[in-house]
Amino acid sequence: MNSVKIIATGKYLPKREVKSEYIEKENNLEDGYIYKRTGIETRYYSIDETLEDLAINSVKDMLRKNNNLSILDVDMIITSSTTYNSMMPSLSFEIQKYFNIKDCMCFDILAGCSGYINALDIAQKYIATSSAKNVLVVGADILSKNKYDDIKTQILFGDGAGCMYLKAIEENKKYVSNIKSFDDKDQILTCNMNHELSMNGKEVYKFATTKTIENISEILDNSNEKIEDIKFVIPHQSNIKILEKICKKTNANMYTNIKRYGNTFCASIPIALDELFEFNQLRENDKIILLGYGGGLNLGSILMEV
Repeated sequence: MNSVKIIATGKYLPKREVKSEYIEKENNLEDGYIYKRTGIETRYYSIDETLEDLAINSVKDMLRKNNNLSILDVDMIITSSTTYNSMMPSLSFEIQKYFNIKDCMCFDILAGCSGYINALDIAQKYIATSSAKNVLVVGADILSKNKYDDIKTQILFGDGAGCMYLKAIEENKKYVSNIKSFDDKDQILTCNMNHELSMNGKEVYKFATTKTIENISEILDNSNEKIEDIKFVIPHQSNIKILEKICKKTNANMYTNIKRYGNTFCASIPIALDELFEFNQLRENDKIILLGYGGGLNLGSILMEV
């Protein structure tokens, strides 16, 4: 079986930067209200850029930073999003079309905030069975256009996109996944076809600070690793209070960037991973845990060597 290697990453944020102070003034909230409750200072909103624009620009960023990488070698594109407006053609097909990639399999994953974990895990399994050699995995969401039933929910979200280029290699690299869904909690975080998003914040917090910790413990046991062997846990950037609780309970070295970008749903994990590579914080054979959780409710982690 082939192993999977991360060859390159990229990200893209829209042009409009929106500070928390602006949202507070627009909604008559007290100064510091948003940062105190969420850890978010800024986020980015799309003005006239579409979801396709964000996704394609994240791939362009990846190619700009990796001049020798050929996008035409990609034989599979998997995208994850909760905010795409077209059923057919879907986001992955639009990326294929833009870059004129031939002989390529395309499909999209709809699995809530943790959808990028599902997409990455599917890519690994295609690579492991020699069904694909070069896979592009993209996560993108435009959440600023959603309709919210609560300002406490609205203040969390930003727009963005991130991507990862995975390649099949013969070298043995560790890869373990632990993905689950919970059908008894399906109404605490929902979004309908009209992009109306509703969230029970207390219940989401409870789920995200208990089940995620169990999941991390399980994947460490399953992979015979200890938390101190993990260079970074890279979580879905949901809310700083959730992330701090997970970090405290697991003693993880956790990477967060929610302060700068807010919660970008399916884009949050690839954006964070791209930053770590960009800041030279990851080296060959470092072990990381990618952690996703949210709407569905879905929960998943991936422990892998870079």
